[in-house]
Amino acid sequence: MADDESGQPAGADFGPLVDEVRRFALALGGRALEYGVRLREQNPEVYGHLAGAGSELLAAYRAAVSGHERRWAGAGHAETEHIDLDEAPDK
Repeated sequence: MADDESGQPAGADFGPLVDEVRRFALALGGRALEYGVRLREQNPEVYGHLAGAGSELLAAYRAAVSGHERRWAGAGHAETEHIDLDEAPDK
């Protein structure tokens, strides 16, 4: 099936699905915020530990991604082979 100008498959209408996902995300985000506020008020020590753990996980993720990016972009990365897709195939 060919793609249209937006990159979607021809004849596909994702508008209703996108709207539903947006509503779900907003509802979920609102609930998460509500629970976070309640947790912070009722158990500030637990909230502090969870916030610290989240920060540590984010720092670990950033370090991992940064290391991979340096290897991908640095000298000595894997050799590449240029493949000319516009050239006529050999028969």
